[in-house]
Amino acid sequence: MRRRNFVALGISFAAAPLVGTATGTASAPAQTQTQTPDFPSKPITILVGYAAGGNIDVTARTVAQAMSKVLGQPVVIDNRPGAAGLIAQTAVAKARPDGYTLVLAGTTGFVLAPRLVPTPPYKVEEFAGIGSTSETPLVLEVPANSRFKTFAEFADYAEANPEAVRIGHAGNGTTNHVAILRMQQMLGTKFTAVPYKGSSPAITDLLGGNIDAVVDQIPSSIGQLRLGAFKPLAVTSLKRATDLPDTPTLDELGLKGFEIVTGSGLLAPAKTPPATVKVLGDALQKVLDDPEVQAKLRGLGTEGRKMTPEQYDALLKKEDAAAAQMIKDGLLKAE
Repeated sequence: MRRRNFVALGISFAAAPLVGTATGTASAPAQTQTQTPDFPSKPITILVGYAAGGNIDVTARTVAQAMSKVLGQPVVIDNRPGAAGLIAQTAVAKARPDGYTLVLAGTTGFVLAPRLVPTPPYKVEEFAGIGSTSETPLVLEVPANSRFKTFAEFADYAEANPEAVRIGHAGNGTTNHVAILRMQQMLGTKFTAVPYKGSSPAITDLLGGNIDAVVDQIPSSIGQLRLGAFKPLAVTSLKRATDLPDTPTLDELGLKGFEIVTGSGLLAPAKTPPATVKVLGDALQKVLDDPEVQAKLRGLGTEGRKMTPEQYDALLKKEDAAAAQMIKDGLLKAE
C-alpha cells in the first residue's frame, strides 16, 4: 500500500473549536416576537432524515427522551429517510417557526446535501441552531469472512483494482460519503461508493454479502462489531475510538492527518423566536450535562458534545464554507 501524506485542502470536517461569542449565518434575525411563557405547551417533534437504528436516529432518541423530562412535554421522533437527509431537513425549513418542529441532523451532511442537487431545497440561513448533540468517529468495516483481514490488504487490493471494491454509505453528501472520497483520494484509487437511505440498510446489505465494506458511525454498527459479524479495519479519528481500542486509525496506517468525524446537532426554522430557541438550547444543555445521558451516549459509541445556539451557528457557518470549497475543488459534484 502506498503511504501518502494528507495534503490539506483548506477544509475540515473534524471537531471545530468552540466560539463562545461568534454569530453564524444560521442565526435567526432579530425578532420582535416574544415566546409565550408556557412554551412548550404541547409535544415537540424532532424529524430525523434517516432510517431507524442508524447513528443519527439513536442519538436523537436518546436526546428526545431526556429532553421530554426537562421540558415536561413529550418529545417524539419522526423518521423521514431519503435524499441524504434532505426530506426531513427541507420539511423543517418550511415548518411553522414555533419551536414544535425540529430536526436532528449530521452537521456535515446538513450543509453538503443541498449542494449536491441541481436545485438546493434550502440554505443554511433558513435554520436556527439549537445546539450540538454528539460527535463520533467513523469505522471502515468488512464482514467477518471478508478476504480483507487488515487495512493494508484492503488498500492494496483497491489500488490494484480501481472501482472493484464496493463500499456502502448512508447517502450522498453524508460524512460517511465524504470519508470514502477522502480515503480514495489519499490512496490514489477509486472505490464504487454505494449510497443508502441511512446506515441500517447499508449494514443489512453488508451482512448479506451484497457489498464489500461500509463506512459507518460506530453507534449504528457497534452491535454487529461486538457480535463479531463485522471486522473493523480502521477508524477515522486521530485518536483510537474508546469502543474499538484495538482498531488503528487511518492516520496510524499511513494516511497522515486523516480525521473525519460525525457531529450532529438540533435545528429549528430560522424565524423561531429567540426566546424559544433559548428554552430549547437551555434544555439541550441540561440534557448533555446529565451523567446518565453521557453514559448512554458513550454506550452507543458516541460522545455528547455541548454547544450553545450561538456556538452551533458559528460551526454551521464554518462547515458551510468548507462544503462550498469541496464543491469548488471538485471533490463532490451536484448530480
